Amino acid sequence: MFKLQLSNKTAIVTGGAGGIGYDIVKWLAEAGAAVVIADLSDSGAEKAKVLCDAGQRVLYIKTDVTKEADIERMLTEAASNYGGIDILVNNAGIYPRASLLETSEALWDSVIDINLKSMFLCCKLVIPYMRQKAKGAIINLGSSHAIVGMPELFAYSVSKGGVATLTRNLAGAYARDRIRVNCVNPGWVASEREIMEQLAIGQTIEWMMEMGKSLPLGRLQTGDDTAALVLFLVSDLADQITGQVINVDGGIGVGSLSEEKR
Repeated sequence: MFKLQLSNKTAIVTGGAGGIGYDIVKWLAEAGAAVVIADLSDSGAEKAKVLCDAGQRVLYIKTDVTKEADIERMLTEAASNYGGIDILVNNAGIYPRASLLETSEALWDSVIDINLKSMFLCCKLVIPYMRQKAKGAIINLGSSHAIVGMPELFAYSVSKGGVATLTRNLAGAYARDRIRVNCVNPGWVASEREIMEQLAIGQTIEWMMEMGKSLPLGRLQTGDDTAALVLFLVSDLADQITGQVINVDGGIGVGSLSEEKR
């Protein structure tokens, strides 16, 4: 019987030094995986040390995921330390608020580079490592904005639409290699970064919590909600799941269909 554990597996988590990425790192490491935090933030070294001190296997490798050479170096070091690569979680991303008319060419390029180009490069470069093991799991972090978008998140929404297409394309292309590729769409996550963003535009934490109560399942999401699904999808329990785009959004996507019973 398959078990939800990742002993003898090596996982890469891009953008794993904070936010949802760090929650994913913690869940994968707790399940027994050796985890590499691939991030530009030097806080990744401190986060890795905390987990290593707790008896887990976590390594920080400073990586610019928009640069092919940086990714190649990171993957080589990860495979050398842990004997190959089994799991890739493409989490690195940014979401600057700007409408179409407010989006400069530089901002557009930055969002596409970090949110989409990085996933293309990481997938391209990790596939040969997974082929060596005749198996692998890739998770791409998308967004519920990939379908309908938001006017003030124009470039971000478009980039996440590309992530969904990338996922389905690769899932079909590499199924025969037993490399599974899925996309996880977090909902409205009450992360430190999101709270800071909301405070910056004049909202309050209390307002956010009240908005969460209006969701079909009654609350905003946490990083752990996303991490739990990622852990399942990269485990052997999900051995027959590929090419899927799955929302962890508290029911936002079906909110109009839910019957309010009071």
